[in-house]
Amino acid sequence: MSCLECPCACSRIASLAVSPDVRVDVRLGHTDTTYQPLSRIKSESFALELRSPSMVSFESNSDSYEVWSPLGSVCGGRGTVWLARHKPTNVQVALKIYELDKCEDEFELIQQEIRTVRQLRHRNIIHYLASFPVSQQLWVVMPLLGFTSASRLVATHFSDGLPEPALALVIKEVLQGLSYLHSKRIIHRAVRGSHILIDNSGRVVLSGLRHSTVIHDSTHWKKAVHCYPLEARYNLNWASPELLAQDLHGYSENSDVYSVGITVCELGNGEVPYRDIPSTLMLLEKLEDRVPFLFDASTIHSTENGQGMTTDSGVGGSVGGNLTSLAITQRLFTPSAHDFVSRALARFPDERPLASDLLSHPFIRQTRKFNTTLPQYLHPVVPLNQQTDIGDVIPDLLEKTLEETSLNDEVSWDF
Repeated sequence: MSCLECPCACSRIASLAVSPDVRVDVRLGHTDTTYQPLSRIKSESFALELRSPSMVSFESNSDSYEVWSPLGSVCGGRGTVWLARHKPTNVQVALKIYELDKCEDEFELIQQEIRTVRQLRHRNIIHYLASFPVSQQLWVVMPLLGFTSASRLVATHFSDGLPEPALALVIKEVLQGLSYLHSKRIIHRAVRGSHILIDNSGRVVLSGLRHSTVIHDSTHWKKAVHCYPLEARYNLNWASPELLAQDLHGYSENSDVYSVGITVCELGNGEVPYRDIPSTLMLLEKLEDRVPFLFDASTIHSTENGQGMTTDSGVGGSVGGNLTSLAITQRLFTPSAHDFVSRALARFPDERPLASDLLSHPFIRQTRKFNTTLPQYLHPVVPLNQQTDIGDVIPDLLEKTLEETSLNDEVSWDF
């Protein structure tokens, strides 16, 4: 029995969004078939529930969108993010398409994500333009962020890591978004490079809110969360020791600060910490306070093995495999960058600064003196929607450039 044939599944889909008359785009491999409309009453009520004033011009039907090329995966590969065009306005958008028959177990996460995003209003938090079902799919329309994700930038253009000024600018806006979430008592629980999106102007946006949770003020004791996140396996490398430990103390907003520290290492070094070691060993390393750091001439201990330099971070063997000895010895992060990572990766949450406090850290404060914007530091990368002025050519260009990058977990544009 399919999702549409099941009354329970139908009600769950309707609770997210409804389109009165949808037709699947043949570019996605579906036939040009008109499906039976859902209840007109439900359609009107849920359309009003999902839309905000900023969403009014984006229709909730597939005929209004021309799907072009894939940008990345979503929901652990159970869906895809596409580059698309909104036909009435000719605006390029990002279209997240969930395959509902593949992600039934994650449906509650998808519901939570849409509810959470709908309630939040901040320049550093992702927002949605529309959401509606199409056959056995759920389409979510979002603004196109031209530089895509920070992890894709590292994978495709900055294999040795982002330059420190770019890294500081990105992390500053991540902290601004986290400070807003924490003021709402929301723990993100999935801060990582693929959930950091960058638009043409250099504005940084946090996504991945399907993993978030709210701290409920139900007692007078210190507030903490004890539940283990669903689909946590995708974010284990970035997770804090207290979240992984699952003990009586639980975890709170400061677990996100630890994830920020891991993300700084991910984007600064050009690779994900702990990526080559088993999960149990990673947990042990974190609990014993053996944490990653920024690779440069001051922190890497080199040994000549007859074939160049090997690097050992103390968190699972050689983890600087994609860095050349020349890249390491010729770069030097500022002391404030190293101190920022050290503070964020403190073993115990009480020893970590709040996200709002880290905005005053010297590593972040240095951005006030910058005369260059983030897009300039990302040169020669060109945003997707500026690669050509001829819209018809963009799909062909993307097909050619994206062939070089597989849509795996490390470089996915995972909203």
